[in-house]
Amino acid sequence: MKFQVAVHIEAGATANKTKYLAFDERYKLTGVSIVDDGGVAQDGSNFSIFQVFGSNGSTAAFKWSTETGKEGTLTDGVAASLADQKSGLDVYEASTSVKITKTHAGSGAAVDSMLILSFEPARKV
Repeated sequence: MKFQVAVHIEAGATANKTKYLAFDERYKLTGVSIVDDGGVAQDGSNFSIFQVFGSNGSTAAFKWSTETGKEGTLTDGVAASLADQKSGLDVYEASTSVKITKTHAGSGAAVDSMLILSFEPARKV
């Protein structure tokens, strides 16, 4: 059975933010959506990066960057899907954490975003 978890990230332009989720069972992350209150314009030097890290905690599994030429603008109130990085690290063992970050380049951009992470049970084979 698929389920979703919402994670709110609100941060000033030059502030970085990290959040964690933990579960008591083995789950597979199947997708991540983001919606921002106010929107975030794309920019070539001052941008924000959202990442959901894979099960190793250091490699991005899903990512969105407002850098020009990357995923781009987050339109006010419109959901967008984070890009699947095809890391192969989308299964989280019981008692491991899911790391979610907002970082920036240059002077960044202020955000008031909701990330919606979709999971399903991951049975061992």
